[in-house]
Amino acid sequence: MDVANEEKPSEKARAIRARQRAIGRELRRMYDDVAQEQVPDDFMDLLRQIDEAEDKGGKKVS
Repeated sequence: MDVANEEKPSEKARAIRARQRAIGRELRRMYDDVAQEQVPDDFMDLLRQIDEAEDKGGKKVS
């Protein structure tokens, strides 16, 4: 084996790790954006109805 062949797996592994880090950064950025979004009013109303129904006797809203 020559030196060039021995370096290729290492270069490939570095490229894979760099790509994985970039994907991880982008996923974190996207998740942070979504986590900061306000909960829609309709969804909050539904959660309120569920809480009220459970408080009145354990019935679930369907």
